[in-house]
Amino acid sequence: MKRVLLAILTVCLLWGGSALGQNENPYSLEVRVIKNEQAIKLLQQQQAQLYLKMENLLVKYGEIKGQLDTVVHQLQTLQNQINQLMLKQSSQQQIALPKPPTEPAKPSVPEAEQPKPPVQKDVSTQSQAEQGKPKVQLKEDEVAFKGALDLFKKKKYDAAIDAFKAFKNKYKQSKWIDDAVFYLAECYFNKGQYDRAIINYDYLVNTYPKSDKVAAATLKEGIAFIRMGDKVDGNYLLQKVIKQFPNTPEAKEAKKILKKGGK
Repeated sequence: MKRVLLAILTVCLLWGGSALGQNENPYSLEVRVIKNEQAIKLLQQQQAQLYLKMENLLVKYGEIKGQLDTVVHQLQTLQNQINQLMLKQSSQQQIALPKPPTEPAKPSVPEAEQPKPPVQKDVSTQSQAEQGKPKVQLKEDEVAFKGALDLFKKKKYDAAIDAFKAFKNKYKQSKWIDDAVFYLAECYFNKGQYDRAIINYDYLVNTYPKSDKVAAATLKEGIAFIRMGDKVDGNYLLQKVIKQFPNTPEAKEAKKILKKGGK
């Protein structure tokens, strides 16, 4: 009898425990679902805040980019104004060239004792009126140009710059004018003042397009741009030399520079 009662008690305990377990499981799952929903809501709120921050950052980026574009445009405008002022100043500045030394006066000789000048054998020699240009003017500009060129060859670039500027302002119709502009640019180039060199190279190319210095000026202008860090304009000018002046030493040099990557 005791064994029967013990068996019935054991069955009741097992059934009650099983029923209690079944009653706790739904409650436990519901708690988990609620916690998961709260976690999801929290993540959604954080996600919304991140999106808002991202949008604010994009707006600020747009504002900063717009300000940078404005500054770049202003810098380009200022650079153009500076270039124009420098070009205007170089064309207006006048510096007097030193006159060539005059020979000391010779003692007067009686007319009968004076030697006769040698007879000119060149039949093609014409008078000043026939030539249409005074010989003294041609001689002056040639002496002035060679004097400035001599300073350039001696690497006295500051003095040469003054001399070439004075020549440019005084002898605008001289046959040496394009050479003077070219060597003026060369002075600036050798001094490392590439912006001023570019202005004068460009002035030569556009003002004297038939000059024999155009190819060299275009080449050196391209090199000056590259040394200033502007490879786009520099390489464009080098390619222009190759296209317009093929089979020239300048074109050969341009190809060599482009082959090295525009350096």
